[in-house]
Amino acid sequence: MALDDDTVYCDVQMPVAQGRELLQLVNALRDSGAHPNLDTVFARIQFELTMAIDIVEHPPTWGAGEPTKH
Repeated sequence: MALDDDTVYCDVQMPVAQGRELLQLVNALRDSGAHPNLDTVFARIQFELTMAIDIVEHPPTWGAGEPTKH
């Protein structure tokens, strides 16, 4: 990361119900068009939340037959 990089990162965990509620809020904010400078951020949040919710609700089956390595 460059010294002049002003990118911020956010990693937030929450229950699925709160994730759905946050997704609805982000959808409404994006749809409102009131914050055009945040449109790409809202799109990324929508993608991340949708993927995370889907993984919790429909866990991938790949690797399920693999023994755990502790």
